[in-house]
Amino acid sequence: MAGTLTEGDVLEIIRQQTERFEQLEAENHALRAENTRLKKKIEELERKRHSKYAAPFSRETRKADPQPPGRRAGTGTFTYKTPPEPGQVQATISVSIPNTCTTCGYTGELVFKQMDKAWITDLKAEGARLITEYLVPVMICPVCGQKVRGEHADLAPDQCGATAHRHGARLQAVIQTLRHEQGIPERHLPRVLELTTGIRVTQGAINQAAVRLAADGRPLAVQIQSLEAQLQAAPYVHHDDTGWRMNGVAAWMSAFLSADVVLYRANPQHTNAEVRAVLGDHFAGTLVTDRFKVYDSRVFAEMVQQKCLAHLIRNADEAAEQGRACLGRGYLYAQRLGQVFRDGIRLHSAYHEGRINRQEYAQQGESLTLRLNQLLNRPPLKTTTNERLRQGLMKQHLRGRLLYFLLDPKIPPTNNAAERALRSVVMARKVSQCSKNLLGATTYTRIKSVVETARLRGEDPVAVLMALRR
Repeated sequence: MAGTLTEGDVLEIIRQQTERFEQLEAENHALRAENTRLKKKIEELERKRHSKYAAPFSRETRKADPQPPGRRAGTGTFTYKTPPEPGQVQATISVSIPNTCTTCGYTGELVFKQMDKAWITDLKAEGARLITEYLVPVMICPVCGQKVRGEHADLAPDQCGATAHRHGARLQAVIQTLRHEQGIPERHLPRVLELTTGIRVTQGAINQAAVRLAADGRPLAVQIQSLEAQLQAAPYVHHDDTGWRMNGVAAWMSAFLSADVVLYRANPQHTNAEVRAVLGDHFAGTLVTDRFKVYDSRVFAEMVQQKCLAHLIRNADEAAEQGRACLGRGYLYAQRLGQVFRDGIRLHSAYHEGRINRQEYAQQGESLTLRLNQLLNRPPLKTTTNERLRQGLMKQHLRGRLLYFLLDPKIPPTNNAAERALRSVVMARKVSQCSKNLLGATTYTRIKSVVETARLRGEDPVAVLMALRR
């Protein structure tokens, strides 16, 4: 009879309704998880809004077992402050002889035992400054009548008249070291110098001296070219970028770092051209970077690269967190990926700390590679986040850019060194307006490159800057 349902039709309806019910239940679970997450986020924002004393960059999570403060036992050098040389002592004060025992209260003549010495190093009231006067003869040519000034290595050719009083090489080097090594903003340097040395200087004078120091053709600019050549010949180079501004427009600040060279470069954009401008088109070393798309350009197809495992761990952790929010088992795949990269970092550290030899390093590296192959060489995953992560890692793995450090232990497995080099740049960006123009950005990056390179090599940045002032 028409309209009569057969047993098969009823079973099909039941199957469809069951599938629909399971789908709605899964969506309900996801909505409940998202609702819980949003409630926690709202509570956290409300708590921060009402708390004036919360740390500005606090993540509201404390370590379960934080390390105690201070120097770790057995690490670093522990020494007492050495006494001054006899010739360094400029004043001697005799302390009065005590006549009362502080223990028992006896009052009378005490028995002399020994004479101790103590020292205090302080600033002079007038400031520790040295002013040198130069007597410059000015002659007249009997033929043409023009003035001819005497020359001295310490004096600039135009140092006369209103600009006759200038700052010396050491003072300028100290100013730039305070700014680029210690991170003191340029606008605060005049007050710091006045408090510590008594020397008064304007922010404009500091800026103009820096521009002269880093100008094209000067020894410091030539030194930058030498640093670029050393980077191009280095076995590996770290590279990373952070945001910057030039003339109020968004720009980039790049850091190139090898074992003993740090080079900064300000660029209006972040493309492969800026990387090639420093490393050249035929860089034969290994480039250690993150997974930013610039490094996947076809111009870098033949360049050996090592992707930062710390970034990959972060990507895996984010995918695992999203998997947990959906109350599924998709987070397990991301967890396994993250564990492979964590084990890779531990393996590299164990080799460089001497806990394993090269043969053990190679054997454990093969096992690590096999684990990664099994995780990446598989059918597509059901979870969108995991599949996107798998495809991105597979592309880099096929190019040999994930575990290259296993073939060459000298190559670092992370790009942490470049991020540390950019940390002071980020701090400078937070307390300043960055650079007003390209000239200011170039001056900043050139001087900072020299200062940070000297610090990396264990040299005195003040002495290096003084040598490059001529």
